[in-house]
Amino acid sequence: MSPIYAVSLALLIVSAAVALWRGVPWERTTAAVLVLTWIGTALAPFDPARPPWVAIALDGATLLLLLYLALYSKRRWTVWATAFQFLLMANHLAFVRFHELEQWAYVTAYYVWGDAVLLCLIAGALWRPRRAASAID
Repeated sequence: MSPIYAVSLALLIVSAAVALWRGVPWERTTAAVLVLTWIGTALAPFDPARPPWVAIALDGATLLLLLYLALYSKRRWTVWATAFQFLLMANHLAFVRFHELEQWAYVTAYYVWGDAVLLCLIAGALWRPRRAASAID
């Protein structure tokens, strides 16, 4: 197991645990989707000569979920997570278009953007929005 994979896997586990512990349904749903995306991507065969279509489809679906959350949840972390997921998709599309990209650069950028999404989830679960003052105060 490569170090970047191990760090990303540990970050996924931590982010899912934090989302379950402190998160509201927005964070818990995102954590569940990210875990399922990770499992689906890990189980799909990877051929360095061909684009990883399963991972692209799963990451595209995750982008759509995050975009929905960014539009309707009114949570700031979702905007950042959507932006990083968009960069992850741009990384995929760059590899589809330019096969001469080095595998190391493609995979490293994939994990960097994915880790940024996970860090956004952790931040969103830990920093809750302030509650409005009650009418009695």
